[in-house]
Amino acid sequence: MNIKSRGVNGKKLNERVGFAIGTGRCGTHFIAKVIDLEPNIACVHERNPLNETFHRYCKWYGLPIDHEGFLQTKAFEIEQDLKNHSFSFESSAYLSLSIQELYTRFDAKFIFLVRSPEKVVNSYLRKGWYKQPIFRVDLSLPPSYQNGLEFRHFLGRIIPSSTKFQLWCRMSRVGKLAWYWNMLNAKVLEQFQTLPATHWRLEKLEELSYWRYQEVAQFLGFQTQVPQEKYEILAQRRPGAQTNVPTIESWTESEIAEFETEVAPMAKKLGYEYRISCLLS
Repeated sequence: MNIKSRGVNGKKLNERVGFAIGTGRCGTHFIAKVIDLEPNIACVHERNPLNETFHRYCKWYGLPIDHEGFLQTKAFEIEQDLKNHSFSFESSAYLSLSIQELYTRFDAKFIFLVRSPEKVVNSYLRKGWYKQPIFRVDLSLPPSYQNGLEFRHFLGRIIPSSTKFQLWCRMSRVGKLAWYWNMLNAKVLEQFQTLPATHWRLEKLEELSYWRYQEVAQFLGFQTQVPQEKYEILAQRRPGAQTNVPTIESWTESEIAEFETEVAPMAKKLGYEYRISCLLS
């Protein structure tokens, strides 16, 4: 049976489902807050972290699983949304490795949010990513649970394997996070190669103006009813914004070298300046 674009009871869901994905710290919370103001759109940020991070973990480490439990959970959530709304939208960085499955089942559209690498790295430094040592012996196998982490954080904070893991362990946290920014963005674009261009759109957080948001809404299939004044208020006070975030001025020479080496491929592809000397000038 063809189950593409169908929910729990076989109901058609095509052209009524969308997701925002990215590295995290890239505007997923912001876009969710904006779309939540749309009266006919059901919108949520990180709806089901355990379901989403478990699937992310399995996808990243190549674990052979049946995807149906993940998809049925999503289908039930989406059907609940569509009982009283015309469109279901979820914004979650956790879903950034689940693109193919979500597209195939729900004919979903994707907003790929990206943000300058130094901003993402510094924000994750503040949140404590990669702070604890990782204990691992067989580098060809996925890591087991690491003490001290919330389970969803363990599942969601992916790490490299094989010889890259050994190099990664010797890096500073700046270098480790730079690796993550580059690799996650690359994996998203890799997945998009199997999707039609009509179903994904890349947006830089730095350029996500009200005019661009109107285009995002049209891409998803609805006309925005959010006034520009409300959009600008959210843009000026973005949800999830942190205080005491580190800056590139505090990075050491070795941290700068690691950062520039790791982010260079995707920074060039996405059009971001990554040379710290240029960012400081």
